[in-house]
Amino acid sequence: MPALSDIPAHVRDAFTPQMRRVVEHQLERAAQRSAPRGAGPAGEATGADAGSRAAEAEGALAAARAEYREERAFWNVGGPTMHDTRDLSIRTSGADVPVRMHRPSSDEMLPAIVYLHGGGFTVGDLDTHDRITRVLAATSGAAVVAVDYTLAPKGAFPVSLHESAGVIAHLAAHGGRYGIDGQRLAVAGDSAGAMLALGATLLLRDEPGRLGEQAEGAEQAFASLRAMLLYYGGYGLADSLSARLYGGFWDGMAPEDLRVIDDVFLTQPEDRTSSYTNLLSADIESTLPPSYVIGADLDPLRDDSIALARRLEAAGHDVQWRVVPGVLHSFLHFGRMLDAANEAIAGGAMFARSRFFS
Repeated sequence: MPALSDIPAHVRDAFTPQMRRVVEHQLERAAQRSAPRGAGPAGEATGADAGSRAAEAEGALAAARAEYREERAFWNVGGPTMHDTRDLSIRTSGADVPVRMHRPSSDEMLPAIVYLHGGGFTVGDLDTHDRITRVLAATSGAAVVAVDYTLAPKGAFPVSLHESAGVIAHLAAHGGRYGIDGQRLAVAGDSAGAMLALGATLLLRDEPGRLGEQAEGAEQAFASLRAMLLYYGGYGLADSLSARLYGGFWDGMAPEDLRVIDDVFLTQPEDRTSSYTNLLSADIESTLPPSYVIGADLDPLRDDSIALARRLEAAGHDVQWRVVPGVLHSFLHFGRMLDAANEAIAGGAMFARSRFFS
């Protein structure tokens, strides 16, 4: 199994002490999961047992999702206790989309942050990001509505985009049903979720009619968005220094890992040039909500966050941004060991809070 010493020195030596501890923990857990159990790795199939390529791919994806849930379970232990948490579904874009609503207080009416989880569009769910959303709710004082959008390949573009935008539109129009002020909303996301958060905002602004039955709510939804909280997303850089320097087995961000997005999420050639996926090609100059943009220093997507933030600044938008030093992609998950994770979530929470109550 790979060890800390196998990570290139320019990455390994740049870790903060807490980030190093996280990586050591992750490598130890990975070694335990990979210990021989009398069979090959989950999802592996060879020879006559392989079956069709589609079945093999489906099995591998199911195994990856299960492994991701198992790995994230450790990081979700602890954190704030909510006044109320409920799981329900919102009908939008032809689907019943599961959501989890965290309410940090007994207030009858709260603003809300819609949270879109990361996971490369292929893994992740309401449980894998639960601690992040609870910290966000507790610090902001807002309800947080986490969205379990359909994962690829079933949820290939634009399915998950439309579901995400549809949930925002539904809350803008009908938030009162849930004790949510539909006029005070924000959208947040990490990694793939940050891409969906910005993409959904642009869709609500530019083409709300694409949401069909939710179109009426979509038109008012954009005006209801008081903030975007965007954590280490990929926004469309074809090449960058950070992409060449970083990413590997230690963070699941090697080039071959990122190519999966092209294989199962962006399935049509035109998907790669859409302004809702190639986000730096979108109209950034027109009206957008205030933005909180966070990049991770040792992340192949770092320069995407810098490019987006600088474009927002150049357009004169209200934007607060920084690159967190010495941390990897997905660092928000590691709040049990990593102070920088809690600080970045709290920063976004307070950014949204200040826009809700200004």
